[in-house]
Amino acid sequence: MIKISREAVYRFRKGGLEGVCEVVAGQKGRFVVLHNTLKGKYIVGDKEEEWNILEHQSFRDVKNVVVDYEDLPQDIRRALSKVR
Repeated sequence: MIKISREAVYRFRKGGLEGVCEVVAGQKGRFVVLHNTLKGKYIVGDKEEEWNILEHQSFRDVKNVVVDYEDLPQDIRRALSKVR
């Protein structure tokens, strides 16, 4: 099992795009985990269910706080620019 700890979480907006990123640290270093899909649907049997990442307990602290992309720390912006 890989053990990691969360150092920070940000909900950000860049133009019309919105996402959530987490900074996690483990034995191999620090990583930025990007979540660009905040809502979705899935099917269980005959029933369609919806999910919203901001309703999850781990992300409720950033639900109402949106940071502009330029206000993110420089190392986080550098990591995000490599995947966008």
